Amino acid sequence: MDTQLSRPTSVAIIGWASVLASGIMILVNIGSLVSYGMYETIDLNLPMVSQYVPQALNDVLEMYRYSRLWTVYGIFYFLFVLLAGIQLLRLRAWGRTALEIACWIGLFNAVVDTWLSYAIWENMQEVWTAVMRGLGGGRYSYLNPLGFITIIAGFFMWVIPCAGMIFFLRTRKIRESVSLQ
Repeated sequence: MDTQLSRPTSVAIIGWASVLASGIMILVNIGSLVSYGMYETIDLNLPMVSQYVPQALNDVLEMYRYSRLWTVYGIFYFLFVLLAGIQLLRLRAWGRTALEIACWIGLFNAVVDTWLSYAIWENMQEVWTAVMRGLGGGRYSYLNPLGFITIIAGFFMWVIPCAGMIFFLRTRKIRESVSLQ
């Protein structure tokens, strides 16, 4: 009970946000791993199909197959964040340090994830053009830039929380609250 009273609000917010967000992301990544089985069943090299399939679609499916490694990494990364968040809530100094390390890694993840998303999006442009031509064109033209905007938004959804948490985890109030336990 004493720990609850001496815990600064910023520790509670950062700790619980880390625990909840990482728990959700672990579930999302597990769901993504399950969906990868669908991509394995798609065979676009059949003679009747391959002549109508742009090479870019094969490239995109290949990237999705390799992005499975990024998803497995994500599960381990968010498990680390989950454990660090729990330890920060318990006011353990190593939990604060581990969460700060996770945030620095998160900044690196922002760059890699943005690059991977952009590469997939760019390869989809040829496929998208062929599909749009078949559907009659311009009605869906807003979806093309929407993908790019989503990639940029995803970048900032990594960077802003990570940079903010690094800033707050380094404040004297948080450092003193975890060093006393």
